[in-house]
Amino acid sequence: MQRGAAITGKARASLLSGVPLFAGLPQGTLRTVAALAREVPHSAGHAIVSEGAVAHALHVVASGRATVSVRGHVVVRLGPGDFFGEMAVIDRGLRSATVTADEPVITLAIEGASFRRLVESDGRLALRLLLALTARVRGFDQGLGN
Repeated sequence: MQRGAAITGKARASLLSGVPLFAGLPQGTLRTVAALAREVPHSAGHAIVSEGAVAHALHVVASGRATVSVRGHVVVRLGPGDFFGEMAVIDRGLRSATVTADEPVITLAIEGASFRRLVESDGRLALRLLLALTARVRGFDQGLGN
């Protein structure tokens, strides 16, 4: 994707359909999520979200690369199709990690209250969210040697 070029609604839905959280959802649901998403550019070195901060949105990486760190330790690197921020958006807690743009990054940001309403109204999305959260917990457990 070219920096500065707006992502059309159709392209947003297509991108979202490849994200594990949204994969397999009906086209109507994908179009709804795409309509809720706002394109946000981030410059290299910018903290997209900061550990301990109040959460306002779930983010899907549309382009670029970013690093997730917890208490200053790198946890994982993200690229197009990865998402972050779902935990703090769902439980309205503080951010559990900092995500920093390694290069220019564009995210699709989905505002927390809108995302929660959509999850409450769509059982398939709620199940996808549970599966994504379970996969993250299992990944952390494996990383800890459990």
